[in-house]
Amino acid sequence: MCGIVGIVRKDERNAVYQLREMVKSIEHRGPDGVGIVTPNNIYHADTVDDLDWDTMYGDKVMGHSRLAVVGGSNGRQPLISNDGLFSLLHNGEIYNYKALRKSLECHYTFDTDSDSEVIVHLLAKNYNGDLLQSLSNIVPQLDGVYAIAITNGRDIVIARDLIGVKQLYWAENEECIAFASEKKALWSVNLRDNIHRLRPGEIIRLSHQGIEKRQRSMEFLRSEGSLIRDFEPALEAYHLALREAVRKRIPDMDKIGVIFSGGIDSVLIASMLKEMSANVTCYVAGMTGSSDLHYAQQAAAQLSVPLRINTLNTESLLDLVPKVISCIEDRSLGQVEVAIPILASVEMASEDNQIVLFTGQGADELFGGYPWYRRIIELDGYDEFEYRMWDDLKHLYSETLEREDKITMSYGIELRVPYLDPEVIKTAYVIDSSLKIRSAQDKTGKYVHRALASALGIPDEIAWRPKEAAQHGAGIHYRLVELAESDGFTITIAEKAHYHANDSLEEVLGSSQRYGYKYDKPSRWATQDHIQLWLDNLAYERGLLSPDEMEMLIPYLQRTDDLRNAVNK
Repeated sequence: MCGIVGIVRKDERNAVYQLREMVKSIEHRGPDGVGIVTPNNIYHADTVDDLDWDTMYGDKVMGHSRLAVVGGSNGRQPLISNDGLFSLLHNGEIYNYKALRKSLECHYTFDTDSDSEVIVHLLAKNYNGDLLQSLSNIVPQLDGVYAIAITNGRDIVIARDLIGVKQLYWAENEECIAFASEKKALWSVNLRDNIHRLRPGEIIRLSHQGIEKRQRSMEFLRSEGSLIRDFEPALEAYHLALREAVRKRIPDMDKIGVIFSGGIDSVLIASMLKEMSANVTCYVAGMTGSSDLHYAQQAAAQLSVPLRINTLNTESLLDLVPKVISCIEDRSLGQVEVAIPILASVEMASEDNQIVLFTGQGADELFGGYPWYRRIIELDGYDEFEYRMWDDLKHLYSETLEREDKITMSYGIELRVPYLDPEVIKTAYVIDSSLKIRSAQDKTGKYVHRALASALGIPDEIAWRPKEAAQHGAGIHYRLVELAESDGFTITIAEKAHYHANDSLEEVLGSSQRYGYKYDKPSRWATQDHIQLWLDNLAYERGLLSPDEMEMLIPYLQRTDDLRNAVNK
């Protein structure tokens, strides 16, 4: 786990000083060393400042900031092929690396115990003279999550895993093309416009001539296997797939944390980890008296697992808001309010020196957990329900996974997401939809998912408790409303300032925002303009806006300030 960056100068000028700024901006993602690739050399150091940048030169350069999870102290990157042709950077985990390594050891010498090294030797074995095509050919063999950057000295090729658990961003202007694990690395070299995500399953070649893309589809994950219509076979198939997904994510770990709301998704993961004798600690955060704190304590007691609680108050909440905006590189209300309890939980895990945290993300999209899904079934039928679930799953990379990777990696912690294991996804999509939500009157959803929890001994009051959105369960949403309004940001002020949240935001994230309001109560999910205006103002005051955002928002903020002052006179 780590952060990776790189830059290609189209004018073939030296890029190492730009690379230095990029690596420095993501050094928080990896406290265990820095590695640099230039066309002719490899450099390693403990920190960015320990490197002698004046001795480096290259128009195609890459950098790596490492968090050691697998491979210990001898797994530093870049990793080099035996013939010296390829240099590899990898952010992620390859779960089948031991099997791949065994198949490669008779032909290649391994210098580390890292899971990442199998990628460079697998590429060398299958190289056909075209780096883009060769990497495209081997990634289907990788069972894991990854953002990869590899160079042969002429080109750089980058790739993202099929589900999009690990992110990469890239940007291009007339002078260069650059990529990075976080946007702030691109901002550090004044690449602020037209920043793109590397899409899940996408592979791109970066060269002096520009970019060339390949795209791997995840459609095969829902097209393999016969439909399971009966409950018992569905339960058994799901249990086997999920148990294996959890098991392969815990080898050689001294201790493991779980982001834990007391909801069924995180409780089921914690229960399986405990069953596997993992040394588990759970973490929850929320406002005083919030339901998440209550249910998390109840569930942890039932499972007999340690639980650490971060009870938030007004002061700590106000401290967290700008920290979250900076961390997730997003100021939208829907993202900020969900991120707050996660970041507050991760802070506790960091205090415990955890390096791996499990999360329950993905279960709602696989088994029908959102409250508007049953309304879709009532109005449009099961086919539309299946379509919406799949569409939500395909959007998870931008709407959830990037946010939570940035939060955990800002504390040097890796996030693991067993519900998004490809075999779990395949299994979920061969289970008949009527075993997920049995009818439009099914108020809890995720029937086979909850039934598995019950079968494994999780008490019914936990297994069958209806879903509560994270921002509501943690008591965050309405407290933010109170804070904004007490600061003079009212519905009336936003209306008089002619401010509309959706016009100010780069993108609208979350299925509740994209379409859920059409099937649920619109007032429950529609973005509240005056609360977003308050967040925009806070981001401006703390220097968290980009120049483009400032240019767009300042007229609104100036009108708002005048209106608030008039009210206070």
